[in-house]
Amino acid sequence: MGFIRVKEILDNSLEAWADAKGRRPNLDKHGPGFSWETKKDLLEAVGRGRRLIDPDLIGTQNAEKAVLIIDLRTGFGGFRMPQGGPYLPESEIDEIQQWIADGCPD
Repeated sequence: MGFIRVKEILDNSLEAWADAKGRRPNLDKHGPGFSWETKKDLLEAVGRGRRLIDPDLIGTQNAEKAVLIIDLRTGFGGFRMPQGGPYLPESEIDEIQQWIADGCPD
């Protein structure tokens, strides 16, 4: 699996959130330049002061410790993403986790 699939999962999550809430999400509150439009954007993304994917976790079996995975699975302090759901199925979170473990291939 490559970045295109990861982007698809994350984009679909935002679409599902927008459909459920009746409005577009405001990602600006996560911080300036918060994006996953490109692989580089995602790998450099910082949300609320935390880097989503720590470079030290890429290509390791510790990918479950990536902030992105924790945010999607349980959240920090109960703030699971996307906030208020609908949440990603565990299988899709597993795909993203495996992508990180595999070294974030294109």
